[in-house]
Amino acid sequence: MTNTQTRGESPSAEAADQGRRRKATLAQAFSLAADEYDEANGHFFNPIGARLARLAGLRAGDRVLDVGCGRGAVLFAALAEVGPEGYVAGVDLAPGMVRATAAQAAGRGLRNVAVRVDDAESLGFPDGSFEAALSSFAVIFTPDPVAALGSVRRVLVPGGRLGFTAFGADQAGWDRPRAALNAFLPAEAARRRQSRAARYNALGRSSEEAAELLHRAGFTDVRTVEHLAATHYPDAEAWWRSVRTCAWRDLLEAVPAGRLDEARQAAFAALAPLAAPDGSLVRRTAVRYTTALRE
Repeated sequence: MTNTQTRGESPSAEAADQGRRRKATLAQAFSLAADEYDEANGHFFNPIGARLARLAGLRAGDRVLDVGCGRGAVLFAALAEVGPEGYVAGVDLAPGMVRATAAQAAGRGLRNVAVRVDDAESLGFPDGSFEAALSSFAVIFTPDPVAALGSVRRVLVPGGRLGFTAFGADQAGWDRPRAALNAFLPAEAARRRQSRAARYNALGRSSEEAAELLHRAGFTDVRTVEHLAATHYPDAEAWWRSVRTCAWRDLLEAVPAGRLDEARQAAFAALAPLAAPDGSLVRRTAVRYTTALRE
């Protein structure tokens, strides 16, 4: 992320081009992972989505936008909060995610929900369409968070609520598997993925940066709370399935195909010190929940 973007100004043409490529990569990676995503990662994301929906103070009858809806961790939780009188729209960059989540909603016979492909930085909804906008681990990755916040603010009613989640500190040692995988990347890809934190925008890097950006974008009453989330994996293979269907997917796509199994074994070796005697793994990650009001 460039310094220009960090200050809250418009990105340069070069940064905008990088942003388009980044979004295309994310859309492709998450489309490929869509069918397996909820089974592999729902035990982590779904409780977080439910907590975010509760913290946002949704009310019966509210119209809610889920930005970066994925497989519906927030979308279905929000629907339960607003009830049959409310409405929830989910948007995502990845067509595969949209197809899978729309099919899931249709399979449940839900009529007050819609899912479509859309971009947080230029949402295709009329002004004042929603009482609340939520985003779990999505707006923190947008290449242009200023544009995303401006777009979200536009589609909220005055006094509308915004809520999103971001990753906090990870348990010690869980950076080792990623470092092991990074060692198998071509040089250019390794530079782009050197640090997970480098992929976050100001909304994801710290609560202080997020609050500053939110205030500049016309939001007030910014509040952040942090909770610890634990993810249980029966064995290293379960962890690998999770990795293949989350944001690490683009990392694996960059590993030369002929070396993927070797990279997998290296990651397993890095995981070994974290495993219990029976081979199971528990990953503890801090999650930040931020809420704000549109002025």
